[in-house]
Amino acid sequence: REVASSEKLSSGETAYGETKYLWMNVKVLSIIVGYCIIGSQLSVVNKLAVSDLKLPNTILILQFVSCVCLLGGAHAMNVIQISNINRETVLGFIPLSIAFFGLLSAGMWVMKEAPLETFIAFKSTTPICFSMIDYIFLGRALPRAKSIMSMVGITLGAIYYVHGDVLSNAASYGLCVVFIVFACLEGSIAKDTINRYKMNSWSRTFLMNLISIPISFMLALFTGELSHAGNLEDVHGDALEFTNRAVLALGCSCVFGVGMGVFTMLIRDALSATSVSVVATCNKFLSEIVNYFIWNNHASLDGAGAVFFIIFCGAFYEQSPLRKGEIGFSKKSACPCLPRHVVNAMFNLVGMGTVSTGDVGVDDRDAELANKNAN
Repeated sequence: REVASSEKLSSGETAYGETKYLWMNVKVLSIIVGYCIIGSQLSVVNKLAVSDLKLPNTILILQFVSCVCLLGGAHAMNVIQISNINRETVLGFIPLSIAFFGLLSAGMWVMKEAPLETFIAFKSTTPICFSMIDYIFLGRALPRAKSIMSMVGITLGAIYYVHGDVLSNAASYGLCVVFIVFACLEGSIAKDTINRYKMNSWSRTFLMNLISIPISFMLALFTGELSHAGNLEDVHGDALEFTNRAVLALGCSCVFGVGMGVFTMLIRDALSATSVSVVATCNKFLSEIVNYFIWNNHASLDGAGAVFFIIFCGAFYEQSPLRKGEIGFSKKSACPCLPRHVVNAMFNLVGMGTVSTGDVGVDDRDAELANKNAN
């Protein structure tokens, strides 16, 4: 019985222990602290860099290239180990890398067009979307009352912020919606991708950034941003000014990007998609403090208060447990609120095969075996 129950444990549970209460596990807490410190400061330096240089996609290209070069160099010097980079993993990581790039690109454009607080306020609504995705596709229970109240508070804070936001425009809010869509895609794809391909965090980070380079290059070329950058112009055609602040912010964003990539892989392995999004919201507390004091390009005191309220509410969210007998994504139990014939039609439409109401199909069983460590 003990052997059978241990085989049902997810890798997150095995490696990190019980993670329902995010702040009460030393390993998980260490990952969260590292993620928060790097993530909060990366938001600030990205905001500075894109505000001064106004080349969002070019900045991302430099970040991706820097990450690949730094990790590749560390691997060459035997400081870290990068392994399992092959045709199968490259193809498997392409959907995640596209969503990853879309998320970062939309975020950079939001920060270029609007105050950092606007980015934080809209980012904070992603746990609501993720809680439904966790329930429908990833085998988790619905949030409990405390978590629901937490997300209601987040939503009310975001509404209050938008009501008093006078520095953003319709284009900024449109970009925020694009950001939320890509955030949901990236968060949903990430957990399953991480569980299917056995790689360490260094390898995952290296591979995702490597695949993102041609994607970002093509977008920058298509939008004409690359030609502007070649002429030392920003996206508006104005001459670039390489001030000390701009250069320092760009350099820091490249370095912090490496750490953020690694900690993102670690935290996605340890926590559910919703929990990761809540932590990502709460870590902006430090971003908001730094952003408010370093310059005047920030929201009003009311707007800042709304953002702090959002972050405060997010701290009370608790990760929902897996439903009984669930181990993560499974075609057999996906969309539990729908009849099986409807689910069959959905999976057939996307080419994933038919779901039986009884036994798990061969493909699904293989996916579940690969998914044993879905948390």
